[in-house]
Amino acid sequence: MYNALRHKLDFEVNFINWPPYCGEKAYAEVAQRVVKESDVENGDVIGGSSLGGIVALEIAQLIQPKAVILIGSAINTSEVNSLLAMLSPFAVVTPITLVQLLAGKQKNLVSAMFAESSPDFIRAMCSYLRLWRGYEGGRDNIFRIHGKKDHIIPCPNTGCDIIDDAGHLLAITHAGETADFLKRVRIQLRNN
Repeated sequence: MYNALRHKLDFEVNFINWPPYCGEKAYAEVAQRVVKESDVENGDVIGGSSLGGIVALEIAQLIQPKAVILIGSAINTSEVNSLLAMLSPFAVVTPITLVQLLAGKQKNLVSAMFAESSPDFIRAMCSYLRLWRGYEGGRDNIFRIHGKKDHIIPCPNTGCDIIDDAGHLLAITHAGETADFLKRVRIQLRNN
């Protein structure tokens, strides 16, 4: 997901893949595994896109990060498309494997990423959305960038940089603008 973004950055970023699914039923459980298996520690700058941003916020409740970067992600369920949030309980009966098969026939990166994910992981993470309490910590060290045309997690009215012609997956579709945002955040963090 971050290949295009990686090539636009002139500094090191450790992009972490999702750990193999082991039955986690909550975002906090995924966050605990990421912290443990990827050696995430106090003082790190953490972040993610979409669900990855939600997990980054859960990590921020386990450690004391220097900053959290959200790329098209939500701080609480009220920021998620209300129809998607309402439908999340139906993930347990959705034929994810069939949907993945159909998505895999599409010739784009997003469909390929979805088609290659664990159906049980997708089902569990979608089902948990309605139960997620959201991030309850301080927001002074949260940096956000969002696409104005995002229909999955609609663009917040305040508190984030906005890319007018972008949708949900900024790191893929607007890697240059996302890289510029990350560079600005890096400079700001260095100056603080």
